Amino acid sequence: MGKSYHWMDRVQVLDDLDRITTEPAGIVILSAGPPGTTPLPGWAPVVADVRSAYLGTARRAGDGTYPEPTETYQRTVKRSPLSTIEVVPFDQTVVRSTEELIGLQLSNSYSTPAQLGEQKEPFEEDLRRALLAYDPLGRYEETIRTEALIATR
Repeated sequence: MGKSYHWMDRVQVLDDLDRITTEPAGIVILSAGPPGTTPLPGWAPVVADVRSAYLGTARRAGDGTYPEPTETYQRTVKRSPLSTIEVVPFDQTVVRSTEELIGLQLSNSYSTPAQLGEQKEPFEEDLRRALLAYDPLGRYEETIRTEALIATR
């Protein structure tokens, strides 16, 4: 599973997987790791300020808001029958252009074109202006942390 796991009833999914799999069984969950694992890039507050001006500070998802998990994936999985855990982290540095970074924001569930509606173009213009004020060269570097949580019986 990739980032989709955060949309699921995580306990139910683990129970279901335990019930329908045979020995040996395991899962791999790829995620960005626990919050705070990797420092946010310097441009992140610029994006957050523009997004919150258009959509508010609550993290949106579909027609509602996204309920932040109350515990880490690792803690949830540890309570399941798939409780033998190994975590393998790896980092990648990515440099994006202004347009790529705007496109990334539009691909996030909390700032999709559907969320923005008629405000999509003004959002893009304001975000472009704010990003170029932050870095006139239009180069936005970020270290992306990915963790593979490998859980087996």
